[in-house]
Order: sequence, then structure tokens, then C-alpha cells
Amino acid sequence: MTTMTTTAPVLIAGEWRPSRGAGSFHADNPATGEPLTDLYPISSWADCDAALEAASGAASTLRTTPRDQIARFLSRLAERLEERKTELVDRALLETALARTPRLADVELPRTTNQLRQAAAAADEGSWALPTIDTKLNIRSWFEPMGPVAVFGPNNFPFAFNAVSGGDFASAIGVGCPVIAKANPGHPQTTKRLAELAFTACQSTGLPDSTVQLLYHVEPEVGGKLVGDRRLGAVSFTGSKQAGIALKKSSDAAGVPIFLELGGVNPIVILPGALRAKLETVVSEFVTSCLMGAGQFCTNPGLVI
Repeated sequence: MTTMTTTAPVLIAGEWRPSRGAGSFHADNPATGEPLTDLYPISSWADCDAALEAASGAASTLRTTPRDQIARFLSRLAERLEERKTELVDRALLETALARTPRLADVELPRTTNQLRQAAAAADEGSWALPTIDTKLNIRSWFEPMGPVAVFGPNNFPFAFNAVSGGDFASAIGVGCPVIAKANPGHPQTTKRLAELAFTACQSTGLPDSTVQLLYHVEPEVGGKLVGDRRLGAVSFTGSKQAGIALKKSSDAAGVPIFLELGGVNPIVILPGALRAKLETVVSEFVTSCLMGAGQFCTNPGLVI
């Protein structure tokens, strides 16, 4: 018997629908090196254009949405992540091979729900807008939402930096910016489930359907066109230096602000006196830095002097 595998739908304009792209990909199980069966689409510009159009409409609505309503969405999403903890950890384990405990279940998922609740509190309190009245010069000023934000999630934190649950996502939503999430192709199944929970939370709290949208993957030229589209208010990218710099060129050319967290060399300087005085401690700390989080932490040392 042949098992038929369908390609997962994208989430655009409040609808889970087939992608208009032509290609697809699958994730691998890092523990075994074997491909996982589910297929995910590589979106074309048509998907991106539709997501941008829908996000623009959502941005207009969110500008006048009560702060406490946005806070309820973020809190509700945190609750749903906790309710689905076992399922989410199982999915992330399959796609990342990161340790179930303590890493995924006891550290990263609680960190993620805490970030969502912190953003909810900030949204509700509203001081991020920094309203200022200068009576002497008769100037009034405050910060407003920038508009739709495209969030590119990394591979090494499937929850806490995920494009549909991480800190950048929570910050954007918290100030009233809809998110176009670009999943990391390393853990698309985990991201799809997070997007399903986020979309349900949108519906239950009355936020616009296009507050959260999901694309799984795009070709580099399509990604460059996306971040260079002036319908975006900003871009957030966490990942490799090469990809980040390429996206920055496109966003800079269009005047779209981009926030980047990229890989680095992380040089470590070890003085002879330190080696003589505490060799075992230096070796232990160095090895821990190299191996922590399967070697995927941004503090992983890359050059020793």
C-alpha cells in the first residue's frame, strides 16, 4: 500500500489554504537523519503578496483595537501552549532532537509563555507608547504601531524564538502590529501547530483574522522581495549572517527597518595565568559552551586565542 502525503496549507487572510507555490520540502529527524513524511510548500510571490495585502488591512484595525483585547490574545495563547505542552514538546523533539527535559519542557516552553505574558502586560499597561506633552513648546508625541511585521524564525529555538510564539512575535503583536510569520524549515510541523493555536486565540478574542499569517519557506529572491515591500512596517530575522545581510540589503533599499540577530565568531581569549591557576575550570566551562543546546547557542565559541 502506498501512503499518500499531502502538502500542508499556508495560513493567509484568515484561511488555511493550499499554497500558490510550485515546490515543497520536508524536515528531517536530526536524531536519525531520516526525512519526516509531512510535506510543506515553498511559497511563491503570490502567497507573499496576498499575505501583505491581508496584513495591511489587519494593521489598520489593530491601530484602534483596545489594548486589553490584544493583551487577552497574548495571554490566551500562553494558556493554549501550556494546555498543549506534551504535544508541542513531542513535535519539537521529533524535528530538533533537543532534549525533552530539561530543555524543551522545563526551560524553553516556560520561557516562551512567560514572554507572551510579559508582552500582554506591556500591551495592557501601554507605557511603551511613551506619550509626551511638552507644554512649553506645545508638542505632543507618542509611538504608534509600525504596521505589518515579517518575522523570520531560527532553527535553534523552536518555541522561544519561533516566528509564531517567540519574543519578536510577542513584541510585534503587543504593540498592535500583525505578523507574517516565516517558519524555519527545520521545524515546520512545530510552527504549524503553534500557528493553529495562535489563529484560534485570535478568533476567540476577536482580533482580525490576518493578525497572524504563516508561510513555511520561500526562495531567496522571493524573501528579498518580501522584506523590500513597503507595505511592511518592519522585519525581524534571526539566523545566519549570510542570509541576514542579504535581507538587509533589500529592506534598506526600500527603507523598511530590519532587526537582525546573526551568528558570530565569539572569540575567546585565554591567558596563560588562567590556565595555570584553574585549568580544569576553564576546560569545563569551554566544553559546556561548545555543547550547550546541541552546540546551537549564539554564545558558542568559534575562535580561541
